[in-house]
Amino acid sequence: MFCRKCGEENPENAVFCRNCGERLVEEVKKTEVIEAPTYKKESTQNTQTTTTSSNNNSDWLSCCLCLVGIFIIFAILGSF
Repeated sequence: MFCRKCGEENPENAVFCRNCGERLVEEVKKTEVIEAPTYKKESTQNTQTTTTSSNNNSDWLSCCLCLVGIFIIFAILGSF
């Protein structure tokens, strides 16, 4: 195997050139490919919209019940 930099002949199993020290064997980098799951945008958006609507309805109902409870408490306290 010949060095690309200086042209020195080296043994076939050499990693570096014995004359100039240049790397003779290129490192093979291993890469791992991880595929992300794909989702349909339409179904995701519909799910989020439905969830948001139910959360808004639940929040509105909770707020109304709290206001009614506060009104009842003030009515009872005002009667004394």
